[in-house]
Amino acid sequence: MRTRITVALIAAGLLTTLTACGTEPEPAAKAAPAEPAPATSSAFLRPTPDQEKTLIAALAAIDPGLTVKEERAISRSVGVCDDIRTGKDDATVVKNAAYRYDGGNASVDDAKGAKIVQAIKDSYCKA
Repeated sequence: MRTRITVALIAAGLLTTLTACGTEPEPAAKAAPAEPAPATSSAFLRPTPDQEKTLIAALAAIDPGLTVKEERAISRSVGVCDDIRTGKDDATVVKNAAYRYDGGNASVDDAKGAKIVQAIKDSYCKA
């Protein structure tokens, strides 16, 4: 009896294997094409050289300590612009800007943060 069961199982296995050999694999389901990024994404929008000059002048007018390291001031503006273009609410954008620019040679509270945000908007970052 065990022999019959064993033979039957082996035969079923061979049949499955032979059947599988004769068929072509099914094509994999095509992945849906990736959708483009939403229009509100900044993709880390950086200012042009002329816009950088305008931004640095505006930041220096707010507090000269903000522009002691100009490249740092520009790179921080990119994060602020990203917040603006991804639709964060105004209070969050201001608070984040104050956090990004605070320290080093400048002390930045929310009032200065709001001025920084406006300078970034005016110089290059359009929502």
